[in-house]
Amino acid sequence: MDSVSELQRQLGNAIRFGTIAEVDHAAARCRVDTGEIKTDLVPWFVPRAGETIEWSAPSLGEQGILLCPNGDTHGAVFLRGIYSDAFVAPSNAQSLHLIRFADGALIQYDQAAHALQAALPAGGTAEITADGGVTINGPLIVNGATQINGDAGVSGTVTAEVDVIGGGKSLKNHPHKNVQPGSGQSGPPA
Repeated sequence: MDSVSELQRQLGNAIRFGTIAEVDHAAARCRVDTGEIKTDLVPWFVPRAGETIEWSAPSLGEQGILLCPNGDTHGAVFLRGIYSDAFVAPSNAQSLHLIRFADGALIQYDQAAHALQAALPAGGTAEITADGGVTINGPLIVNGATQINGDAGVSGTVTAEVDVIGGGKSLKNHPHKNVQPGSGQSGPPA
């Protein structure tokens, strides 16, 4: 009878709902409050932890499931990611995949609209490093000042609505020296 009771206890304690109570970032471990007990530091589940590896630390108060082999929390692993009152679902759209960060940054893809969006909070920056180059296929719209550090080649037409300035000379407003009537050539821009 004792073995049946022990088996029932183990099964009853093998899966527990819990909340992150503490995070040790250096050790990649967390302490989980299951209501009845608070665990020792246990690892949390990540999608990839091999040659391809991910890091995303859990948040205090994040809910999940504590998986306890043999009903013992000492060998437990925390499977995080259950919406709660503290962390509600950020959308109810079936076609949307999104990641929202604590500072307000957002990356989302809407497969119904075929639209990818990345938005950073005020003062946010983005950097892409690709020694082999970056290719954008499709129209490009840039809102705001643009700085290019290096040569630029254009295989099509460059159109400027206001002016083009090269070497400090305005294409639209530069004067010409030694202008003569007839078929003569003017001098270089002043």
